[in-house]
Amino acid sequence: MKNESIIQVIQKMVQEGQSREKIVSTLKDLGVNDEQAKKLLLIAEADTFTLLKKEINSMVREEFSNNKKDFDNLIRSELKKIEDNEKERVEQVALAQLGQVEKDVLDKTKAFETRVNEVVGSSQKTVGMVKIALDSVHEKLSQVELDIEQIKVHKYRKKTMLFSYGFLVLGLLILLFSFGLFVVKLNELDLQQMLIIGLAMLTSIVFMFASIVS
Repeated sequence: MKNESIIQVIQKMVQEGQSREKIVSTLKDLGVNDEQAKKLLLIAEADTFTLLKKEINSMVREEFSNNKKDFDNLIRSELKKIEDNEKERVEQVALAQLGQVEKDVLDKTKAFETRVNEVVGSSQKTVGMVKIALDSVHEKLSQVELDIEQIKVHKYRKKTMLFSYGFLVLGLLILLFSFGLFVVKLNELDLQQMLIIGLAMLTSIVFMFASIVS
């Protein structure tokens, strides 16, 4: 019991910030020798440190409990900031990617329009050439019809008429074949094929004129 009272005295003096020498001197006054006084001082200091730790832990828990709501609000606020920043960053990335996709689509659309315009221009040129060729063929056919009428009026000999009609039929067949080939392969014609078809048409006209002459 006496030892417990002495320890309490020591703890009180330690808490008050008394020096070690004064604590040891006080213990000697209480009848404690020097060696025992030092041991008791160590025990008291250890107990005081333990109590101090408990007190600090208690204060920390109390402080945390009192400020828990503020901590929660702070955490939520920081998380909201992070979320907003990430959301903004994602939106910026998405807008940048969308802008690039839009640019690619516009570039491809312009390229397609240019190609279509080129094809249309080429087709219009081809159609114009075909129209000119057809007009020329129509004129030749009209002339052939007129010549045929003249042949009928003159009534050549039977043999001459047979040769004339033979040339005429052959010329018409070549002309129709050339015209049909021209129409069927209109979109696939190249310069060489157009020259061949033109020569065939001229050949048919020569045959028809030959039929008239004969």
